[in-house]
Amino acid sequence: MSNSTAGKALAVVIAGAMVLAVAFEFIAEATTAIACGHRPKPGSMFSGLWLAVTGDAAVYDTAGGCVLPAGWIRGLDLAALMLLIALAWWVVRAVRHYRESDRAFITDLRTRPGFATASEIRDHLSGKAVLRRAEQLRPDLARPTATDVGWRVGRARGHDVYVSIEDSVALEGPPRSGKGYRVLISAIVDWSGPLITTSTTNDNLTATMKVRETRGRVHVFDPQGLSGVRHPLRVSPIVGCDDPLVAMQRGAAIITGTALGSSATNGEWAQASGVVLGRLLHAAAVGGKNIADLYDWGTSPAQTRTAVDILKADGAPGWGDSLDATINGDEKLVSSIWFGVQGAVAPLAVPQIRDALLPRPGDPVFDPHEFLDAANTLYLIGSSSGASAMGGWLGALLDDIVEVARTTALASPGSRLPHPLGLILDEIANMFRWGNLPRIMADGGGRGICTFIVLQALSQAETSWSRAEADTIWAAATAKVLLGGASHVNHLRDIESLLGTRDTRREQRSWTTRETGHSTSEQHERRPLMSVDEIRRLPPKVGLLAYRNRRSVLLDLAGWDERPDAHTISAGKRQTEIEQRGVFGAAHRVQETADAAPIPETEGES
Repeated sequence: MSNSTAGKALAVVIAGAMVLAVAFEFIAEATTAIACGHRPKPGSMFSGLWLAVTGDAAVYDTAGGCVLPAGWIRGLDLAALMLLIALAWWVVRAVRHYRESDRAFITDLRTRPGFATASEIRDHLSGKAVLRRAEQLRPDLARPTATDVGWRVGRARGHDVYVSIEDSVALEGPPRSGKGYRVLISAIVDWSGPLITTSTTNDNLTATMKVRETRGRVHVFDPQGLSGVRHPLRVSPIVGCDDPLVAMQRGAAIITGTALGSSATNGEWAQASGVVLGRLLHAAAVGGKNIADLYDWGTSPAQTRTAVDILKADGAPGWGDSLDATINGDEKLVSSIWFGVQGAVAPLAVPQIRDALLPRPGDPVFDPHEFLDAANTLYLIGSSSGASAMGGWLGALLDDIVEVARTTALASPGSRLPHPLGLILDEIANMFRWGNLPRIMADGGGRGICTFIVLQALSQAETSWSRAEADTIWAAATAKVLLGGASHVNHLRDIESLLGTRDTRREQRSWTTRETGHSTSEQHERRPLMSVDEIRRLPPKVGLLAYRNRRSVLLDLAGWDERPDAHTISAGKRQTEIEQRGVFGAAHRVQETADAAPIPETEGES
């Protein structure tokens, strides 16, 4: 045992003895006062302790011949000792529990030098800071608020933390880390311009649809019927494709959304498939055909003769001959090209999906220009299991709107949209591969196209896009919000480096038997602001913000039900849930009826 350890042990023993001496002294005098009517005189300050240990009553002087009740005193001393031991045990357990708790962990993080101070947050990340560019970002508003020109991502050091809508935001958190509850629902509710938001579930839609309806029109494009909305949007991908440029862009977007071309090995075929699909869309548009015809053409090159004839008669010059040459070319090349086209049109075989792409007479027409003129909302809903097939059509719709937004911005003062378009892309990597995302992340903010992408992990983006494109998306996100629970060690090491370092001081004490006393040395070193394990251990109510060239911010994240307008959101959520139950219930009853219907017998069966 070292001298320091022995000294600490001796100090604890002395302190314990003093506490027991005082406690036993009090018990002895109080008990005697009750039994004899007066307090005894102790022989020393340790008389109570000596009496408890030995039972010797001579250490006290009692007047009037009263006998000291030593038995009662020692019994009470034992009870007091047990109580003190229990109290000490509880204190040790409480201290140990606190040291191992999230509260102690976060308290330690907040005291570390290296995180942004309150003054830095106030000067660069507060609501007042983002309002400095309100005149340029929102000239359409006379009195803009902080949420009109900034994304609110949390709270830190007594201030609400905002990043400018010019910044592309990447929110990274594993499943069930509270991304929607603590960040996304509030972001959807707060956005005051036109908004497109994606999701693989209807959670965000359920919580926000009624609130968004008070701002403008709400559209739900849900080909797979996951939202529970009674009248989802129907959009024809053929409309507008009489313009050859639109047809080519839409064909490429649909093929890209199917993930064909995500690797270098099939990129060449993806481009060729996009060209063919663009020609088929153009033929359908100029020939007055519908989505069923497009499906027939896409399933086999042999069925595209009608499309070739239409293009030769009414299509863009040379397109008919080009498509004719393609389908009559080398069989292996045609097979490789048509592999992408067949995959893109495959979901059109499902009646429900085909219905979503075939507007009925009297259905409202979705106009991207009209959509961008007010605080309208478009929800794109698709499941992670089936969206890989339907993703191309979802991506094409998103691509159309964003392309209109870009051209509108270029024709507007300052080359910026009059009403900024918000893109809150939740789980987009699980829905479809949007080829324009890296470009929009990099330069969209300057045009008023404001992107907020949500990922479970960066590797998820690498799966949907290429490694280089995923790196571009991550680098283009000037504001990175990170939640705890991640487990990809290499990526966590990158985040560790991104957060920076801190200066620490460590004392070392040593002793030797050859010389009396001990020596103390002090070491200064630079350590990571947060280690890989500490980043992983972040509790759900805490996040990290890495913003531009500023120091990292430790965020407090509150759920949407702690907002001042939580009652309004909750009421809208309940109303939407009632409508969804009605829609899902009706669909379930129809399915039960179909399952219960008898199977008709065929000839030859008995």
